[in-house]
Amino acid sequence: MRKLITILIITLAAISCGKIKDAHNTLNDIETFINERPDSALTILDSFDTSLLDNKSVWAHHSLLHAQAKDKCYIDETNDSLMTQVVSYYEDKRDKEKLFKAYYYLGRIQYNAGDYAESMLSYTKAEQLIDKIDDDFIKGLLYAQLGMLHQKYYDYPRSLEYYSTAGTYYESAGAISHKYFSQLNIGQLYLEIKDYLPSEEILADLITWAYNNQQSILCEYAINLLITLYDETDQKDKSITLLTSEFAHICKGSLPIIHVRAYNQARQKDLSSMNLISDAERLLQNTSDTISHYYYKYRILKEFGRYEEALINHERMIHLQDSITISALQQPMLTAKNSYLQAENRYMQLKVKMHKTQKYFVILILCISICCLTLYFRRKIQKKHTEMLGYIEVATDLEKTLMEKCQEVEDISNSLDAIDSELKTSEGYISEMFYKQYELLNKLTSTYYETHVCNKDMEAIYKQVSLEIERLSSDKKSIRQLENFVNRYNGNIMTTIRTHLPNLNEMDYRLLCYLCAGFSAKAISIFTGDSTNNIYVKKSRIKDIIVELKDENVKREILEAITVR
Repeated sequence: MRKLITILIITLAAISCGKIKDAHNTLNDIETFINERPDSALTILDSFDTSLLDNKSVWAHHSLLHAQAKDKCYIDETNDSLMTQVVSYYEDKRDKEKLFKAYYYLGRIQYNAGDYAESMLSYTKAEQLIDKIDDDFIKGLLYAQLGMLHQKYYDYPRSLEYYSTAGTYYESAGAISHKYFSQLNIGQLYLEIKDYLPSEEILADLITWAYNNQQSILCEYAINLLITLYDETDQKDKSITLLTSEFAHICKGSLPIIHVRAYNQARQKDLSSMNLISDAERLLQNTSDTISHYYYKYRILKEFGRYEEALINHERMIHLQDSITISALQQPMLTAKNSYLQAENRYMQLKVKMHKTQKYFVILILCISICCLTLYFRRKIQKKHTEMLGYIEVATDLEKTLMEKCQEVEDISNSLDAIDSELKTSEGYISEMFYKQYELLNKLTSTYYETHVCNKDMEAIYKQVSLEIERLSSDKKSIRQLENFVNRYNGNIMTTIRTHLPNLNEMDYRLLCYLCAGFSAKAISIFTGDSTNNIYVKKSRIKDIIVELKDENVKREILEAITVR
C-alpha cells in the first residue's frame, strides 16, 4: 500500500512538473509577439488556466506579461499592489531581465496613478540594472519615460539627455518609428523652453519623414507642435502655409490646429471662430490641453471685445498652471527618494561584504577540520605500516622456504616411481606451504591496496610486495607456473576448467586460476589492473556459465575451487 502511495505521489508530481513546464513555454511564446500583437497576448493571458497560477514562478511571469500587454493596449493600470509583489519575487531571483521589466512596469503604473515620485524611484532602480539587459528596445522605453518625468519637473538638461539616449537605443533595436517619437519629445522640449530654432528644424524634418512613411499619428503630433510654434512666434504666413499643405489633411480635427484656425478667424472678426473653439472642448484629454484651450479662448474673446469672459478664461488658465507649479515644487521629495535609494545600495553592499566574511570563516573552519582529519589518518596509516613490516619479514622467509621446497619437488618428480611414498609426504607439505604463501601474499596485497603510499621509509617494504605483484601479473612464466601448482595441488582443477569451459578467453582462465589459488578480489585487482567492481562482475558472469554445466560433479568441483578461502 505504501509503495502504491509513493508511486501515485511521484506520478502526480511528474504531471504537475509537466504542466508547469508547458505553462512557462506558453508564456515564453507570448513574449515573442507581445510587442507586435498586444491585444492577442492579452486575450490569451486573460484565458490562462488559473490553477497553474498557484505556482509562484508561473504567477510572477504571467503577472509581468499581463502588465506589459495592458500597457501596450493603452489600458492605464493605477493599482500597483500586484506589480509590487512581482518585484519582490524577482528581487530574490537571479533573473535580472525580469526584475528590470518588473521595476519598469511598476513605474508605469505609478505614473498612471499620478505618483510621480514613486515612479521616478522605480525607474531609477530599473536603470541600475541596465547593464544586465540585452534588450535595447525596453532600454529605450525606460529612458523615454525618464525623459518625460524630468521634463515634467522642469529638469530640461537631463530630460534632453534621456530622450537622446532613448533614441540611440531605439535605433540600435531597429525601432525607427520610436526613435522619431523621441525626436518629437526633443522638439516639444525645445518648444517648451522657447528655443524655437532647433524645435522648428526637428519638427519640420519629423513631418516630412512621418508623412513619407505613413506614420499619421507622429505626423499629426509634429504638425500640432509646429502650428503652436508658429503661433507663439507670430509667423502667420508659415502657419497658413502649413495648414493648407498636403500634410494638414492628416490632422484636420486635431486640437492645436482647431485652436490656431479659430484664432486666425477671430483676428479677421469671423464669428464662426466661436463655434470652432466650442467644438474644441470635446477634444480635451489632459491638463495641458485644457490650459491651451483656455489660452486660445481668452485670446479669441479678447479679439471680439468680450473682456470679462476673456479674463475668466485667463484666470482659469493661470489656476491650472499654478497647480502644475505647486506639483513641481514637490521635487525635493524626489531627492529624498534618491537618497533613500543610495542608502539602500550602501546597505546591500555591506550585506554582500558580510556574506563574504561569513564565507571565509566557514572555509577556515573547513581547513582546520581537514588538517585534524589528515593527522588522524596519518597516524592510523603509520600503525598499519608497522604491521606490514612484520608481514613482509615473514613473507620473505616463507618465499625462501617455498623456493627450496619447489626445488625439492622437481627432484622428487624426476624419481617419482622410486620414491612414491616419500613424494606424497613431501607434496602434502609443499601444498601446505604453497597455500600459506599465497594466503599471506593475498593479505599483503589487500593491505597494499588499502594503504598504498610511497614514503621513503616504506619504500623497501612496498618494493618487495610490488615485485611479487608484478611477477604474478605480467610474467607469463610465473602465471603458467601458478597454473601448474594449482593443477598439481588441487586435483588438476585448471585442466578440468579448460576442458569443460572451452569458450572462455585467456583473461577468464587467468581470473579462475587466481580464484583457485585463493586470491581476493582486491589482490586480483592489483594483478590485472582492473577495478574490484569489474572483478566481481566477471566472476558473476563466469559463475552463470558454470551453473549451466550438465555434469553436477564437475559443476560442484569448479564452484568449490573458485570460492575464495
